[in-house]
Amino acid sequence: MALVDERKVHVLLHIHEHGPVTGYAIATSEDEDIEYTKGYIYDVLNELETEGMIEVANRESEGRQRVTYQLTENGELLLRALDQIS
Repeated sequence: MALVDERKVHVLLHIHEHGPVTGYAIATSEDEDIEYTKGYIYDVLNELETEGMIEVANRESEGRQRVTYQLTENGELLLRALDQIS
């Protein structure tokens, strides 16, 4: 059993590579490691926010308010500790 849920690591990596990003963009991405339903992605995002790994921001895009997610320092430190980024 892994210390950190693999699905969370996949989402953190996606945010690291593409962030700030919307939950919809994560759920509809072509990323082969992320094959979860939209509802499941939002559950993961909520858990990561609660754990302090990501932060939520409201941004305007194309005249609409969008909720975006980006890594916190703790999220980046976790990815480094897991040797996922350098």
